[in-house]
Amino acid sequence: MEEVNTSDWTLGRVFWFLTKQYIGYLTKRFENTPVDRYYFPLYLIGKNSGKISQQQLADQLLMDKVSLVRILDILTQEGYVERKVNPKDRRQHLLYITSTGKPWVEEIRKGLNETDDFFLNLLPANQREVFKEQVQVLINAAKDVQVEQVELFYNRVKDGTND
Repeated sequence: MEEVNTSDWTLGRVFWFLTKQYIGYLTKRFENTPVDRYYFPLYLIGKNSGKISQQQLADQLLMDKVSLVRILDILTQEGYVERKVNPKDRRQHLLYITSTGKPWVEEIRKGLNETDDFFLNLLPANQREVFKEQVQVLINAAKDVQVEQVELFYNRVKDGTND
């Protein structure tokens, strides 16, 4: 396969391409499941069912609360998640995995791990840990940068095109 010349690519273009490839691979991995998207938030809710609030999830995902509420609305409408008022703090909503969502939590965990492993294994073995460390440094350095909020939608393309 011909190598792609990325010398003129911006960092944003690099991340866009890698995100598109990663999400596409993950979506293919889950093509026979009813879960269509928002795998990681659903996994975290399932892992922490009844112990995590909307705000805690937003903080963990480094996501604004409005965008998270939109995701939770979809996961709730699809029957995977329930929001309940916290009896200890009525201002807070705790998130629960439903009986519909529960069977998919372990499958999502496996799929996320397999996808991570697939992409990390594209790197030479001696560069994998360094790569993960550098990504962690970049995330921690960039997380508090003031930016315009945008939403990314990871919908399956129905007509088979790639753009």
